[in-house]
Amino acid sequence: MIQTLRRILAIARKELLVLMGTRQSRFMVLIPPVIQIFIFAWAATMEVKNVDLIILNEDSGYWSREVINRLQGSPTFRNIVFESDPQKAEEALNRQHVLAVLHFQSDFSRQVERGDSAQVQVLLDGRRSNAAQILTQYLQEIVQGIATTTPAFLWTKPVQVETSVLNWFNPNLDFRWFILPNLIGTINFMMGMIITGLTVARERELGTFDQMLVSPASPVEIAFGKLIPGCVVGLVHGTIFIVSTIWFFRVPFVGSMLFLYASMLLFSFSVSSIGLMVSSFASTQQQAFLGCFTVAVPCILLSGFMTPVNNMPIFLQDLSQLNPLRHFIIILQGMFLKDITLGAAQDSCVRIAAITAVSMLCAIWMFTRKA
Repeated sequence: MIQTLRRILAIARKELLVLMGTRQSRFMVLIPPVIQIFIFAWAATMEVKNVDLIILNEDSGYWSREVINRLQGSPTFRNIVFESDPQKAEEALNRQHVLAVLHFQSDFSRQVERGDSAQVQVLLDGRRSNAAQILTQYLQEIVQGIATTTPAFLWTKPVQVETSVLNWFNPNLDFRWFILPNLIGTINFMMGMIITGLTVARERELGTFDQMLVSPASPVEIAFGKLIPGCVVGLVHGTIFIVSTIWFFRVPFVGSMLFLYASMLLFSFSVSSIGLMVSSFASTQQQAFLGCFTVAVPCILLSGFMTPVNNMPIFLQDLSQLNPLRHFIIILQGMFLKDITLGAAQDSCVRIAAITAVSMLCAIWMFTRKA
């Protein structure tokens, strides 16, 4: 047992020396993930801000001006341009100079004053579909909001219904509270898979893999020895991400830090085992890199990183059960925002452990075939 542990640690030490042996490799391992989490935190957002808008106002009445005043007072809009030529407004929309064109017809204020059905035409840039949908809802709220101040509303005195909105787990709907915990798992997933995935392919290109197979170390010991560096790097990355998320971006953490690190260690083992499995099928580092990229992109898309898994077709929901990132994101979101129960977290950990075992067995089987 002691000899086995020594051989595993010797292989792991050799891999760490190769990984951290030069200044360039240390830079590539540590700096890009830190840059990525800050870039994603500021750039990866579904919030609609700094909107450029054109207004075609054929109405000279009070109520069109009231809508415009409310739009001008909103921080959502960066530039509001008034245009009288519909063709120029259409050209600006076609060239993506604005996201939307708001058109008031000549009888808009008169219809509002009488309590009739008044319409505002909104032209949107469908190429930015998500932003256009969110902006549509926002514009509808502003336009419909003037109905409560019209004479028709005061005369008829309809029943008023008040709505109280409470957003659980994220009261202010801060998008960073959602994206940053997910980034901890996503960036760790990409880096861990690539780092481990290139190890066996690199050995084959250098001609040292066959020498390792005839060494006293067994294929099982070789596999575990190559897993350890990826896990160590994953824990280092995770620590940097957690510290940045909690202390710099002020995302609340309500779970157990000890359990988070335990699950992150298990997740790092799972990611490294998948990378090792992909690498065991590759003959060159280029093949290994392309293989890791081919596996990583679908895993990220099926993880719930940006879109809920429940919105996907049933067969994709079932397929995502084979994705360790999906289960780790459940743990991350629970630890940061929901104070997830221990039972729910353990269920996700069991699924990650099962994926790890299958990936490891497949990688060891490939090593055994090469031995």
